[in-house]
Amino acid sequence: MGQQQFKDEVLFQQVSQNDVEGIKSLRHEGAGLEWSDKEGRTPLILACAKAKLYDVAETLLELGSNVNAYLCILTLLISGCNAGTPLHHAAKRGLENTVKLLLSHGANPLALNDDFQTPLDVARDNGHSDVVRAIESHICLFSGWMRQFYGTSFQELFSPQLLSRRVWVVVVPTSSGNPAKPLKLELVVYASLQDAQPIAVMPLWKAKLEEPRSDQSDASVIIVDNSSKRKKQRRRGYISHARRWAQVDRQMRLKLAAETKGDIKQLNWFCEACKGTPQPMNLPMFLQTTEKIISNELTPSVPLLRVAVEVEEGSVHYPSFPSTNFESKEGSGGSGVCVICVDASAEAACVPCGHVAGCISCLKEIKNKKLGCPICRASIDQVIKLYHV
Repeated sequence: MGQQQFKDEVLFQQVSQNDVEGIKSLRHEGAGLEWSDKEGRTPLILACAKAKLYDVAETLLELGSNVNAYLCILTLLISGCNAGTPLHHAAKRGLENTVKLLLSHGANPLALNDDFQTPLDVARDNGHSDVVRAIESHICLFSGWMRQFYGTSFQELFSPQLLSRRVWVVVVPTSSGNPAKPLKLELVVYASLQDAQPIAVMPLWKAKLEEPRSDQSDASVIIVDNSSKRKKQRRRGYISHARRWAQVDRQMRLKLAAETKGDIKQLNWFCEACKGTPQPMNLPMFLQTTEKIISNELTPSVPLLRVAVEVEEGSVHYPSFPSTNFESKEGSGGSGVCVICVDASAEAACVPCGHVAGCISCLKEIKNKKLGCPICRASIDQVIKLYHV
């Protein structure tokens, strides 16, 4: 074992021993921060898995650890490991303070792990409501209490006040499952702030928004999911884990009003957020931390793309993320990075879906395991290698 590797491994061991001063000393002597053990864990990933190692995680970030280091190798994928970034690991264990720390240092809140889950999905799955609130407050375009009307139209006509309930509503971007495509927006409804899983989720890129009329004394907004004719595509395509939790009906309809009767300003803010415009003075924090993200060394597996969200009438573009290596490769005619091994170029396509998802060896391995396309989960009949001329 070389002297450098020895120092790197000793620093890794100091993490589990919660030795902040030892880590600083080793770093000063030239020890690296990205050494990984046989399980693929970097020092930061290890520190983000335990609450007692918060100070260690903070120290590693201050020393320059890669906040988006990605635990992902083909053998782990085939074995079913969820892997992911430090933020995924902290979210899984419900470490709210660690999650906030990572987000403040530019962690990508929309990165997907090997199970195609964002850190928010992981927090919801594990019932960590505090972490769900922390991530949503960081990325949301809108959040607040509103009133939801429910029941049949006939019932609402005669007793709307008796058929309403106070709900917590957020509008958040969600990964499309393909890093080369724009992000999409979801409307998420919770019964209370103590709930980690939503009671309703509306995919806004497939929804029709009926805005409030000015002549209404208690104005409301109706959002209808128009994706009934896309039932077949949905069955095969990427569906966010939030929508799976909420068991979204393909003909879902939501009717929402401001928390306070007559508060048209809140309702207008909500409508604008559904179209891709953040509410005033509430630009998502993950768009405000662009300068911090630039200063971090990002792995190609979780590139930060130019942010655009798809809505019914087109794409709305936000301030842009730094695109790092991903866009520079695309601009030069390259094919991007394999989303599985995050090492080789994405040089092969899945047939029949056509997604250019990874290198030839990784995709063939996935095809043999019958795991489906890494992007859309469609079955793979054939893998073909692409050549650029």
